[in-house]
Amino acid sequence: MPTDDLNPNTRPLRVLVIEDYEEDALLLRRHLTRAGYDIDFRRIETADALRDALAERKPWDLILADYTLPSFGARDALSIMQQLGHDIPFIIVSGTIDEVSAVSAMRAGAHDYVLKGHLERLLPAIERELSDAERRHERLRTEAELRLAQQRFSATFNQAAVGMAHTTTDGRFLLVNQRLAECLNVPHDQLLQMNLHDFLMTGENAIEAELYAELLAGKRSGYRVERTIVCSDGSTLPAQLTVSMLNHDGDGDGNGTTTVLWVVEDISARKVAEQETADLMQRLINSERLAAAGRMANTLAHEINNPLEALTNIFFLLQDQELTPQAQELLGIGARELERVGHITRSTLSFYRKIPGRTLDLRSMLEEVVQLFDSRSSQHNITLHTRYGPGIENAHYEPSLRQVFANLVANALEAMTHSGGDIYIRARLVNSATEGDMASIVIADNGHGIDASNLACIFEPFFTTKGERGTGLGLWVTRGIVEEQRGHLRLRSSVDPARRGTTIRVTLPVDRQTIDSSEQTVA
Repeated sequence: MPTDDLNPNTRPLRVLVIEDYEEDALLLRRHLTRAGYDIDFRRIETADALRDALAERKPWDLILADYTLPSFGARDALSIMQQLGHDIPFIIVSGTIDEVSAVSAMRAGAHDYVLKGHLERLLPAIERELSDAERRHERLRTEAELRLAQQRFSATFNQAAVGMAHTTTDGRFLLVNQRLAECLNVPHDQLLQMNLHDFLMTGENAIEAELYAELLAGKRSGYRVERTIVCSDGSTLPAQLTVSMLNHDGDGDGNGTTTVLWVVEDISARKVAEQETADLMQRLINSERLAAAGRMANTLAHEINNPLEALTNIFFLLQDQELTPQAQELLGIGARELERVGHITRSTLSFYRKIPGRTLDLRSMLEEVVQLFDSRSSQHNITLHTRYGPGIENAHYEPSLRQVFANLVANALEAMTHSGGDIYIRARLVNSATEGDMASIVIADNGHGIDASNLACIFEPFFTTKGERGTGLGLWVTRGIVEEQRGHLRLRSSVDPARRGTTIRVTLPVDRQTIDSSEQTVA
C-alpha cells in the first residue's frame, strides 16, 4: 500500500499524546496523518507537562493516552482534566489494558479505548468523539447564549420605565414586571394570580374588542389604544396600551403556544400637559373675544353719547317753550327715557373704567334696580317682593354692583316672561365667625330653573342657554365684579316642578367702622 496520504483534503487536528515510548507516538502520528489530518502533535510523560499543556490559550482537540506510564497514566490524566474543568475527547491507546481496567477508565471519564494492536478502530473512535465533542460544545454555547439572552431580557423587562406583562389570550398574567405591579398597586406575587382585564375600566373604547379579535385571528400584528387603568385601591390613571401577539413554536412540532405582550405606559403627565395647553388656548381665545367685546362696547357707548347729548339739549330747551299740558307730559316722559339711555351707556363704560372714590349705599342700589325693572315686571304679570334689613343703607360699595343686581333681576325676569310669578329681593347684614360682618343679598325666582347639566358651566364666558338672544357674558361678568369687591356669589337651581326656580346669594364684606359711625350719627 502506498504511504501517501489517503485523503488529500487535510483537516487540522491538535493532538496531545501521553506516551513514554516515542516510537509508539510516532506511529500514532503517522496513522492520523494518513487519515487526512493536519497534525499539531505533542508528546508528554508527566502530570506537570499535562497541566502546562492544558494551560495554553489554544485548545486541544484530542488526547490520546497510554493507560500506564512509569510515574503517570490515563487515570491520573483524567483526574487532572476534571479538576481543571476541561472537556476534551480522551481516548486510551494501550497494549496492556484489560477489559476491567478499560471499563473502570470509561467510568472515570475516558470516552473510549483502543488496543495498540488494533489501530483500525482508532480513526472511527476519533471521528465519533470529535463529533460528540462538537455537539457538546455547541450545546454549551447555545446554553450560554440563551442564559445571556435571558439575563438581558430580564434586565430590560424588570427595569423598564413602563409596565410590561405577558398574558394568555384571555388576559391571565404569566409574567409581570415590577413597574406594572407598582402602577396597579398590587404585590408582584399576587398579580400572577389575577387577570389584566380586571384592571381595565369597562365601557371604554368599544372598538378595542374588534381590534383584539383581529389580533388573535392574525389579521394584525399589534395595536395601540388609550384606556383608563383602575388600581387596586380604586384610584385611576390614564394609560396607553401597546398590544402585540407572541407565537412560541415550542419544539417545532407545531404545538407551540400563543401569548400576548402588553406594554402599559402611564400618560398622566401627558394628559395634564394636554389639558393645560387646551385650557391656555381657550383662555387666550376668550381673552381676545372679551377684549373685542370691550372695545365694541366702548365704541358703541361713545357713538350713542354724541346724538344723546344733542337730544338731551333739545329737550331741555323745549321745556321753556309754551306747550299744551299733553305736550309737556310727553316731553317729561321723553326726558326721563333719555336719562335712562344715558345711564345705560355710562354703566357700560364703567365695566372697563373704574371711577375712584365713588361709592353708593346698598339700599339705594337695590331700590334703583327695582325701579328700573318695575314697569317690565308689571307687563309680564311678575311681582317684585323686597325686604331690607336694618343698617344696609350704611354699607357702601362701588357703583358697578348695580350692574350685578340688574343682571340677576333681568335673568330672573327672563325665566318667567311666559308664565308670570314672583321675584324676591332680600338684603340684610350678618355676622360670620370666620369672615366677620357681611352683607347678604338674595335674589330668588320661581321660574323654569336651570338644568343640572348646565350648572357646571353657567359661569363660563360665552356660555348661554338663550340661543342668539344671549351673549353668555352676563353671569361671568357678574361674578367677576362680585369677586373684585372681595365677595362671593353662589347659585342654587332646580327644575323639579315641586320646587322649581333659581336662588342666587351674594355676600359682600362690610366695613364695621362705617356702620358704627353711621349709627352714632343717627343717635
